[in-house]
Amino acid sequence: MKLKLPLTILALLALGGAGAFYLTRPGSLRAASSGDEHGMGAPPAEMPKGPHNGRLLADGDFTLELAIFEDGVPPEFRAWFRQGGKPLAPADVKLTVQLTRPGDKLDAFAFAPADDFARGDHEVAEPHSFSYEITATHAGRAHRWAFAAPEMQTTISAAAAQRSGVTVAAAGPATMTETLAVYGQVKLNANQMARAVPRFGGVVHEARKAIGDTVAAGEILALVETNQSLATIEVRAPIAGVIVDRGVFAGETVADGATLYLIADLADVWIDLNVPKRNHGRAKVGQAVVIEAEDGGAAAHGTIAWIAPTGSAEAQTLTARVVLPNPDHRWHAGLFVKAEIALAEATVPVAVRESALQTLFDFTVVFSQHGDLYQARPLELGRRGGGYVEVLKGLAAGEAYVVENSFLIKADIGKSGASHDH
Repeated sequence: MKLKLPLTILALLALGGAGAFYLTRPGSLRAASSGDEHGMGAPPAEMPKGPHNGRLLADGDFTLELAIFEDGVPPEFRAWFRQGGKPLAPADVKLTVQLTRPGDKLDAFAFAPADDFARGDHEVAEPHSFSYEITATHAGRAHRWAFAAPEMQTTISAAAAQRSGVTVAAAGPATMTETLAVYGQVKLNANQMARAVPRFGGVVHEARKAIGDTVAAGEILALVETNQSLATIEVRAPIAGVIVDRGVFAGETVADGATLYLIADLADVWIDLNVPKRNHGRAKVGQAVVIEAEDGGAAAHGTIAWIAPTGSAEAQTLTARVVLPNPDHRWHAGLFVKAEIALAEATVPVAVRESALQTLFDFTVVFSQHGDLYQARPLELGRRGGGYVEVLKGLAAGEAYVVENSFLIKADIGKSGASHDH
């Protein structure tokens, strides 16, 4: 998509400045009207830097160096003053800085002396993308500057955004579920299995069933001629279910109580999940579990019904068991599964969709929308779950942010050559 440059950038180009420019806002700045007030300082060809790597602003022989300092501390404004090339005491200058952020949000700073500089009274929150209005009053004279310092933003028309599938939503509260991803295996429910055995040993005359056959409770499975009386006895299914193992063939001699068939009721199965050692204490009976077949096919919901009293010495895992209904027999014993155990649930005041997050200049960001303007917003994040992530800092409830195709906004900012520079 074609990047549209904000009017402030066009003004910059017109002035010939590559990183700083001065703009007169109607009604906000006045030219000098008396000996007690100065107008705006003359715009330099380019924004110079001072000895503290801050923006160097001049009005006649009065200079102000304004820097955003963040070496080991949260970002804060620091200012140094000079008159006629000589340092001024910070206490002798009254400095105010008003920032206008995207969305016309105002952020005003007062300053107080600190060593050889003046310090702003609160943190300069990211993003450091705003328009400045600065007033420094010294010896009864007011020096004023106004300029824009946009960063990590781009302008895209509503029509272009719609064509590209860029959609927005409002940040807000969300119920977040912290989950633990684990792997496991489907197993037969041992509590619903039975063996078909003869009361007496003898020769098997008939073995009527094969593995996989469905049988009814009481159905005849085999005929055995006993060794003692040579009478033929019937071996019946003790429960209804499916033959999962066969241990006999016609003509064989079997002993008393030998297992001829193993029958399983597949109405439900066990899902044995392997909980890593570091999370043994977090898995609890009753926690909800979402289970998926490893091929991405079947999915189901269940709860932890049992946790093994001992763990695996080899794998250092603990078994958490889900008893899962299996009415259509789609969960086959022996197959592997992956699952997410819901460890905790909490409602957070501000959350965004996890899919909206992008990385830009080492920041994790979303892009807030302000009409046609899209601004990268570095975030401090908290808990994740259910496709959402908690926002601890950087975006307020109700603010609109890009939820679909946010990578296109990132690409557009990249094409513009935007940077993160103080």
